[in-house]
Formats: sequence, structure tokens, C-alpha cells
Amino acid sequence: MEKHEIEDLESPRRPRQELRRQPDAPVSKVTTESEDEVAKTILQSIPPDSQITNVRFEGPTIALYTKNPKFALTELTYYLSSLSKTLKKRFVIRTDTSVRIAEDATRQAVAKLLPKDVQVSAVFCDDATGEVVLEVSRPEAIDPAMIVQIAQSTGWIAHTRRSPHIPSTSINTIHSTLKSSARERSDFLQKLGTRLFRSPLVVGNGYDRTEEPSSPRPQGWSTNKEEVMLFCLGGVKQVGRSCFIVVTPESKIMLDCGINPGEPSGLDAYPRLDWLNFNFDDLDAVVIGHAHIDHQGFLPALFKFGYRGPVYCTEPTLPLMTLLQMDSVKIAHSNGTYLPYEARDVHEVIKRTITLPYGKPTDISPDITVTLNNAGHIMGSSTVHLNISGAHNILYSGDYKYARTQLLDSAVATYPRVETLITESTYGNSSDVMPDQQFVYRNFTDSINKVLIEGGKVLIPVPAVGRAQEIMLVMAKEMSDGRLVECPIYIEGMISEASAIHMSYAHYLGADVRRSVSQGINPFQSEYFTVISGGKREEVLNDENPAIVMATSGMLEGGPSVEYFKELAPSPKNKIIFVSYQINGTLGRRVLDGNVSEVSMMDKSGKLKVVPVRCQTQKIDGFSGHSDFNQIMNFVAKVKPKRVLVNHGERTKSENVASAIYSRLKIRSGVPDNREIVRLR
Repeated sequence: MEKHEIEDLESPRRPRQELRRQPDAPVSKVTTESEDEVAKTILQSIPPDSQITNVRFEGPTIALYTKNPKFALTELTYYLSSLSKTLKKRFVIRTDTSVRIAEDATRQAVAKLLPKDVQVSAVFCDDATGEVVLEVSRPEAIDPAMIVQIAQSTGWIAHTRRSPHIPSTSINTIHSTLKSSARERSDFLQKLGTRLFRSPLVVGNGYDRTEEPSSPRPQGWSTNKEEVMLFCLGGVKQVGRSCFIVVTPESKIMLDCGINPGEPSGLDAYPRLDWLNFNFDDLDAVVIGHAHIDHQGFLPALFKFGYRGPVYCTEPTLPLMTLLQMDSVKIAHSNGTYLPYEARDVHEVIKRTITLPYGKPTDISPDITVTLNNAGHIMGSSTVHLNISGAHNILYSGDYKYARTQLLDSAVATYPRVETLITESTYGNSSDVMPDQQFVYRNFTDSINKVLIEGGKVLIPVPAVGRAQEIMLVMAKEMSDGRLVECPIYIEGMISEASAIHMSYAHYLGADVRRSVSQGINPFQSEYFTVISGGKREEVLNDENPAIVMATSGMLEGGPSVEYFKELAPSPKNKIIFVSYQINGTLGRRVLDGNVSEVSMMDKSGKLKVVPVRCQTQKIDGFSGHSDFNQIMNFVAKVKPKRVLVNHGERTKSENVASAIYSRLKIRSGVPDNREIVRLR
């Protein structure tokens, strides 16, 4: 490592010190009030009119069950605000099961209470939480007073979500899974609450350092009371399989759990969990930054292998994760490829996921509070801020865009304190500077027009989540303004459902899009778009007229885009335009780099055929949801960390970012390796 890099980086290639507790050493504890003691304190501090029937720890909150929801949602909130500051805990109000009416009756009652211009598309009652989710045409029309009315009339506390323009299979899967597992989830939340609010262990002199011979894997997890360790299990000096574990004296928190799309299987495809003496019972939580496969694609496998703890992410990330995970299962079954999990494991993820809004600090272990903030990468993407006992703050950037786009607002970069920043470096070369947006749109439009005018077809392979929606907004605007040659724009794959999920959670989109949606405009529907399925694919391909096809996946690794590639690649009049990052090893990267003149692929009958690659190819920079080099530097300068670890980039790009941070900003920086341990404190 270079001189500017971290000096206390520990590696399995070098002897390191292990922390062990002496068998007879005294252990001191900080007293934490029991659930009964907390309940007693609360009940003594609130009016009898609250009609509280039960107080218990549930996940990261204290749940108060009431028979008087109107009082609880109005008057009681003032008392709880004061108690929250005193007890340093968050509260959630739930209704007693005795006051909840049946789901059909709730649907009828809600329909009568809502304004006549608000249409209800779905009503989902969650028995585990006493909450009812209302999918409505105009959620902004339902004010807090209406929520109180619904609670008083039905016994359910309402949450609203915008109705999607088409039904979402993923959202329906989540609803059905939650409904069928209500008792199991209720027990899970109780057990999690007890564990989370457990008495924290304070390590005194009962730990000593003992030398351990060099070993290819760490032999323990222990730390002393001062140490915070970072275990790098994937995603450094590469793009793909992002996964880290933060270890403190109290906690073990996993950040992301992805796969490497450029690797079919084996040690290079998945996080290096094999490197640890890994006991899933020791893991307090998994935090997922966003829904892309390279950050969450291995998550269901954790549950297959025995993990039963919580997963934290933002509200839209759960349905987007479900969409992509289920699609991975479908593709694996269709292609006969290996995937380390099944659909049932995806359902286990759903059962144990706790969604959080942006900007809400939440305890996820006795000594760690997490806050998720907008990362500007895709809808629901978040930076992950971990406050460890108020003494050390880690900001894990995940993938972020430190600039506004058509779809999203810029990543949040204002934090009171950050000791360690873990930043991505996908576009980390000094020359990786994105052009002006108007230039990008003009270049994109001109590139497509040349092909269409000459009678060819344009294939745009896109990730279903993020880039697809951005490109749809741009093409609809360019075509309506007359700059893009008018022709059919075919949308295939998961794009339509992903767009429906975007509409359901439109309040997570950028300010301009939110404004349009609130005015009744669906930005993902246009007269120029034609949604097709596999059965109509041949009609599109056999039509000799020029057309644009948007299809998943974005790296030509399975999905409809590969089927279009087989038919369009042999003709030089067609063109493939790449608008997203192409990971090393993927077919998209090989085609883009010009490293292949032909590709062996399976035809419809299952026979191997050779596909010549004669089509035009082009990468349009500027649509990426990642920060370019200048944006990375500006983000780091704004955050002002004391040290920086660089990940999620090819080795040369990560090293360039680390070097620039040190030389320009005078901040200690480094690039760890996979299977390396970093002592953060």
C-alpha cells in the first residue's frame, strides 16, 4: 500500500492480534431497564384515557397497544415525545386486536370516509402491526385528521401509498407473504426488541491481546471496548458483490450482501463468508443500501444458510429487491444456471425486513444507530450512517450520485460528524468526468436518429431499476419536442413493473417528478411507449421498420436484452447503446470493448449457435447513477471525514481516488483488499 494509506490495516497475510476474554475475567455491565420496568415508567407517565393494554419491545421501537386510537394518535403523542427524549427510545402506537374490524369491513369503511375524488385500488391489513396500507389515487388528499378518523372507525392505523398504473406482482407478493406470516413476524419483532434493548456489555480488563499465527481466515470476532473493526468481504478493487461487516464490542452489522454479475459462480461471485468462522446468530443486522443485484443479490442465500435476523432498508428498496431477486430465480430456472437460493428464501427476506424512511435515526443494536439518507443513485438508494456509541461515525456511501438527475435529487452530503467514510469509485479515473446534461441528451438523440434514418433498430440494454426510468423520461421528452425521430419505443422485461413501483413510491423521486405526479401526470406512460412480452418479441424483430427497444438486463447477462441481441447483433445497420456501467466479465463489457466478433449462444431449440457481432456499439456517458471523479471529490470535501476507505471500483480507479483524496484534501485514505480487516478505532 502507498504511504498515504491506512497504517493499521490488518491482513490475513500478516500476523495480527486477536482479542480473547480470559475465562475467569470479571465482566461489568451497564444496566438497561427491563421491558416490565420500561412499561411501568411509561404507564405512570401517560393519562388513563390512553387505554394502553400492552407495552412491549418490538424491533427497534417500543410498541404501545391502545383501545382508544383517537386519543393515542392525538393527545398521547405529546406525552410520548417527552418520554422518547427521557428514555432515549422510539415509540410506535398500535391498536389492540379487540378494536380492529375485519378487512372487508375496513375496506367498506375506508371507502365511505375518503373524499369522493380519491379512488382506492387496494386495502391490506397487517395483523402483525395493526396497520392498514391504502393504495389510493391521491395520497396527498388524505390528511392526519383523516388517518385518525380511519383508526377510530376501523381500529387500524392507516398508511397510504399511491396506486400504481399497473398491478405490481412484487408488491402483491410482499402483501401475501406478510399476511401469511403475521404470527411469525409478531414473534420475530418481540425477540428482536429483546435482543436489541439487551443490557450492553462493557469490556473492562477482562480482555487481553494474544499473538496469533498468520491464517487465511480470522479465528474470532472479539474486540476490546475501544475497537471498531471493518471486515471486507467483497466489493473492494472491483465492482460487484459489495459486502462489509462492522464489528464493535457489542455488535456485528453487515453492510450490503451482493453478487458479482460478471462471475457465474465460485469464490469470485459471492461475498467471502467462507473466510470467517461465521455464526449467523452473532449477526445483529443486515443493512441494504439499494436494490441492485451487486449490493443485495446474495441476501436470500443468507436466509437459506440460517440467518434469521433483521434486514433494514428504505421503503421502496424492499419491493425493488423482491422484483430483482424473484427475476434471478426465474432466469436461473429458465437457463438451468446455478443460483444459491430459491423463491422460498426470498419470502424469508420479506418477513424479516424492516423498512425505514430517510433521515430517521434508528437503533439497530445496543451501541449502533443507523440513519439512511438519499444517495441519488436509484429510487430508495441510501447512504448508511452508523453512529457507534456516539464515539465513532461511519458513513457507507453505497452507490451515490452527487448531482441532480431527471429522476432523483442529489445525494445528501451534510453530516455533523464522520470519522470514517467508505466511498465508491466506479468512475474514479481523473478523466471520468460526465459531460453537461444537455450535451448528453443531444448526443444520445443524434446517435439514435442516425440508425433510425438508415432503417435500423436500436437496442438499449438497461437495468430495470433506475436507468430504465431515467431513459424513459428523456426519450419521451426528446420525441415529444421533435428532436428524436418518431418511431415505436418497445419496453420489455421488468421495466414496466419497476416503473409501477416507482409510481407507488413517487415521494422518493426528485422534486420535479414529484410535482408532475402530484398533478396527475404519470411520467412513465407515454403514447410513444409500447409494452410487450416475450410472445410479441418476434413481431418486433420481424417488422422491418426502424424501432427502439429497451430491455433488461443492462449488461446482457440474461433476460430479454440477450434475446434481442441474438437477432440484432449480426446486422451492421443496427446499434446497441449502453447507458449504464458494464462490469468486467459480463457480455455487455466484452461487446462494448470490441473483444468479441462472435458469441456462442443457445437458440430457441436449446442448440448452440454462433452469433456474429457486426452491429454498431456505443457507450453514452452521462446517464450513470454513479458520481464521476469530480463529484466524488466534491462529496468527500463536503462530508469532511477524518479518513476514507475506497471501494466499488476497478483497482486503478479506486487507487486514483484514494491518492487524489490524500493529495488534494489532505485526508488519510486507503484501498483495502477483499478479506482484509481494517481497524477503524
